[in-house]
Amino acid sequence: MYRFLAISRGIALLGGMMAIGSAQATVVAGSDFVKTATTHYLINSAGSSATYTPSFIVIGADGSEPSENFGPFSISGSFDVERYQSTTSPSATPASGEITDKILFTNANVTLNGAIHSFDFPSFLSAMTSDTAFQSEPGSLGCSVPPGFIPSCVTMPNPNPSSWSGTLSNQSISMDGFAAVDNIRAGYTYHIQASVVPLPGAVWLFASVLGLAGIAQRKRRSH
Repeated sequence: MYRFLAISRGIALLGGMMAIGSAQATVVAGSDFVKTATTHYLINSAGSSATYTPSFIVIGADGSEPSENFGPFSISGSFDVERYQSTTSPSATPASGEITDKILFTNANVTLNGAIHSFDFPSFLSAMTSDTAFQSEPGSLGCSVPPGFIPSCVTMPNPNPSSWSGTLSNQSISMDGFAAVDNIRAGYTYHIQASVVPLPGAVWLFASVLGLAGIAQRKRRSH
């Protein structure tokens, strides 16, 4: 019985440690969405890059092109993905006109190595179009928080809007998009691959110790 209690407590503690970094379901007052999880992703620099498109290219009097580097630039860094589930209707694709589940990119620390223009990582809500696919919502209705967090969230149409789409799972995410730099045509066309940050080694070490402790207790009882 004592062995059972010790192992049970150990499992409970391990579960608590593994839950770090993943948010429990949280209902926000006045909102139609509930945040169900937060996952941290680390960008794979070898598989992520961006190229820059300027609004204008000034050609020199001798016909020479500008010396500015337009890429490709490797991308590094990390970000979180928050999942929001609709509480007012089942998930649906935008084509149906019904409310869809959402994801929101937060805590982005992303660098385009060698780029000189600012790069804005997606900060508006993305609509889930299937269990694994997502896409940016129309720029004219882009909101950085789920509806209900604030009374209204409407922006003027942008002639050069940012957009993105991709797929994600509990292990990885792949996304393609355009990050506008101005309201004319300048911006970055990018592809990002990222993987879930693995659990800290201390968690696995604790699990190993827990298993060894159980084996040791069984051997003592057998003698």
